[in-house]
Amino acid sequence: MTYMYTAIGILPVIAIAAALLYLPLAILLHRRKAPYPFIRHAANYVLIGYLLALVWVTFFWASTNIPLTLDERLHLLPGDSFRYALQYDGGLWSSQIMWNVCLFMPLGGLLPCVFRTLRKGAWKTVLICLLLSLCIEFVQFFIGRVADMDDLICNTLGGVFGRALYTVAAWALHKTRFFSPIFTDRAKTAGHIAAIAAMVLILLVPTAIDLVNAALPNGLIPAF
Repeated sequence: MTYMYTAIGILPVIAIAAALLYLPLAILLHRRKAPYPFIRHAANYVLIGYLLALVWVTFFWASTNIPLTLDERLHLLPGDSFRYALQYDGGLWSSQIMWNVCLFMPLGGLLPCVFRTLRKGAWKTVLICLLLSLCIEFVQFFIGRVADMDDLICNTLGGVFGRALYTVAAWALHKTRFFSPIFTDRAKTAGHIAAIAAMVLILLVPTAIDLVNAALPNGLIPAF
């Protein structure tokens, strides 16, 4: 809970910093001949605030001065965090696994809102999420924090969920005058079905694993 209170306390600072960073750009956009919709200003501002929060969470939040060994800082084998969550943390939903998924959901949804070129082809947004997560893990290793392959996987899944949510929202709201500047319905029926399926799977698979793990006497992966 201490970490949660710290995160909430830093939000006003991030909001002010994002406003100061975005203000010059907002003025330039406002001076253009073509009117710049308020909803696009809002999306730009939120993305900047999110990126500032992401930097703080991944590099400064819950930092420790305790030196870690190479084995403790580098986890290249996929699945280690999943196994630990099932054995000791009471399941995937109660562990850091789903926190890492949720961490990149806003990025997957905000990128196509801000950048028109990302509204066609969900793979572009997912690739950016993957590369950004890879950069974060790379930097974390060299500043003494933990670089984890499972974090990379979960962050990317979060980007997939966020981009899928954008696709569904664009389908529902692209004809609404207020939201039309950021939501463009370019996906075909198959794209909407794939987006909904992706969101359902990302939510239901961890839930199903947790239920099975709790139902078995020794869990899916017995602890030794």
